[in-house]
Amino acid sequence: MPASDLAARTLELVDVPSESRLEQAAMELVRSLLPGEPLYDDGEAIVWGDAEAPVALAGHVDTVPAQGNLPGRIADGAVHGLGASDMKGGIAVMLELARAAVPARYVFFTREEVALEESPLPAVFGSGVLAGTQLGVVLEPTDGILHAGCLGNLQAEIEFHGESAHSARPWTGSNAIHTLVDGLAPLTPLEPREVELDGLVYREVVSAVRVEGGIAQNVVPARAAAEINFRFAPGRSRDEAEERLRELLPDGELRVLHNSPSAPPSLGNPLVERLRELVPEIAPKQAWTPVAQFAEQGIDAINFGPGATRYAHRQDEQIPIANLHVVYETLARFLS
Repeated sequence: MPASDLAARTLELVDVPSESRLEQAAMELVRSLLPGEPLYDDGEAIVWGDAEAPVALAGHVDTVPAQGNLPGRIADGAVHGLGASDMKGGIAVMLELARAAVPARYVFFTREEVALEESPLPAVFGSGVLAGTQLGVVLEPTDGILHAGCLGNLQAEIEFHGESAHSARPWTGSNAIHTLVDGLAPLTPLEPREVELDGLVYREVVSAVRVEGGIAQNVVPARAAAEINFRFAPGRSRDEAEERLRELLPDGELRVLHNSPSAPPSLGNPLVERLRELVPEIAPKQAWTPVAQFAEQGIDAINFGPGATRYAHRQDEQIPIANLHVVYETLARFLS
């Protein structure tokens, strides 16, 4: 596949807006480009290809909200525009492999850039269409190297209460913001916790990512809250992650908003070992990806895609055309 054709396909996909929950035009484009009938199509996910193939390639068509980066363009050896790296480039590679009849099961789906509860993948797994899959390859941006496993992603809200009062007489009330500051204090000295698995080092981190409180400059606030993000390493379950967060933050009322599982590296899988012969460079995935959803189904999975990680979700998002070519050729050799 000439790199220029892959670039043109990527640009075509970029120019079809597909922010999360608004992906139907992009899914229709994918549907129109696939030859023959799909194995599965519920409108939110399409599975196409060889029903007996041991490898499933997977990619999401949705993007984060636009930042003035549509329409896309090709310039300076790259495709520029919303979703180019995350992950319209990966979708372009999947489409062209499918159109070349490279044997695999191809999984295109919506709603990945939102809460896990909205994912259409559970329905795909439940249908049995991926039964017998020995390896999932998720074409998330990895700069053309292998990213093994992934971190879990727990998002929680912690709420603190006080008693409102006039700000000129604060001693007559109790300031919830002050209580929040004290309650979040255990996070300040925390260093990343390094967890080594199969020679790869994952870093567990906890961050306060949003704070709200107060109703006016002359009112002592009766309520304050913060959102907390915990990226936990493979080997820690979702329940264990929640327990750890409650240990760190014993004060306040903690409510879990979303809790997405981690995934192990799966480096002992024979198909991963074969892929590593073609792509020797490997790193831990210091983020969450749908490899975790495959792992929960007992299917080993790994991340390998053409997107440039440093440009994902940025206003100047772009993908090197050379990456498209390398990943296409590598997967064509691996799958054939």
